Amino acid sequence: MSQASQAKAMQDYFQSLLNDVDTSEVKSDPSETPMAIQPARMAIPEPELPVAEPTVVTQERTLQLNQLLSTVSNVVEAPEEPTVIVVPAEVESVQPESVWQNISPEKEFPALFFTVSGITFAVPLTDLGGIHQLQKVTPLFGKPEWFSGVMTHRDTQLNVVDSTRWFMPEQQNSEDYQYLVMLGESQWGIECHTLIGTETLRYEQIKWRDKPGKRPWLAGMVKEKRCALLHVQELLTLLQQGVNIDGQ
Repeated sequence: MSQASQAKAMQDYFQSLLNDVDTSEVKSDPSETPMAIQPARMAIPEPELPVAEPTVVTQERTLQLNQLLSTVSNVVEAPEEPTVIVVPAEVESVQPESVWQNISPEKEFPALFFTVSGITFAVPLTDLGGIHQLQKVTPLFGKPEWFSGVMTHRDTQLNVVDSTRWFMPEQQNSEDYQYLVMLGESQWGIECHTLIGTETLRYEQIKWRDKPGKRPWLAGMVKEKRCALLHVQELLTLLQQGVNIDGQ
């Protein structure tokens, strides 16, 4: 791939990622606000309960309540009559939703940079499980197109992902992959063409995301290098579910 083609591919892909990150879901730089930046958590809504109108207790009302209590007491004492608890229809329990949470690195953290079909990606070294020279990959029947197959390494079967097909389903890889970048402590690895190297990033160099949007695997964008910083745990979740960037 020529340098001009690589540059255009990087620009187009970077722009598509930015289109998915609106300003409402991206944290500001520390230099733009006096408050410390921390990864945000999605608030869980509290159910709104109906507010009852105050009741004026009169002598007649007191008599009615005493009669009602007497009736309830008789029901409790009779074992053959089960007590039924009725929940008002307008009061519904709210189940907590799963909350997307961004990664929380230190103010400075090292990251590995690598390329896939001319696009640069970065992964924090704390989430890097290792790097292997790509060897023979055995395809498996009935798997998605982005699943290249399995590679044996020290008697361990590693799941190999065709990164071009996963990140850019509309494209096809035209060059041989050279390396397998392992994700965390899992047996999943993503293929890449070149390794750029490691570099220490500062927190303010990242355009962090506050919400998952359509790209939960995207932790943020490295501003100066114009590349995607991977959210490895979310990426693994999608791989284990058998879906790619488009949910396929």
